[in-house]
Amino acid sequence: MANKRRGYHTLKIGGKTRTLHFSMNFWSEFTDVLEVPLDKIGSVFEGGIKFSTIRALVYCGLLANDLEEGNDIEYNLYKVGFWLDEIESAQYEKIINSMTESKILGNSLNMGIERDPKTKEGAEGKQKPAP
Repeated sequence: MANKRRGYHTLKIGGKTRTLHFSMNFWSEFTDVLEVPLDKIGSVFEGGIKFSTIRALVYCGLLANDLEEGNDIEYNLYKVGFWLDEIESAQYEKIINSMTESKILGNSLNMGIERDPKTKEGAEGKQKPAP
């Protein structure tokens, strides 16, 4: 389900409507779960995404949002993996898009993950997106 706030994604999973937040807290949890330093995070997405990466991405997004909002955590990494059987494959693309549109990736920390390039108009007219 689309969420109008950048870096958020809402979906029905685990019998509830839940929100993922791709915030600094998400990136902290995500890099810890995958045991990857922040400067190497782009390598996680190169050459295809592993199931463990998808599971960690959803888990860390849920965890970040729930802890930020003071919600009870009644799940773990494996429970989220079990819930992932409930969602359709098109939902994964929406989740990835929400992550790549997050505010933190919208700044200087995109770590080599290609974002949806948008042409920006400036004082000198249209400019090409940065590589």
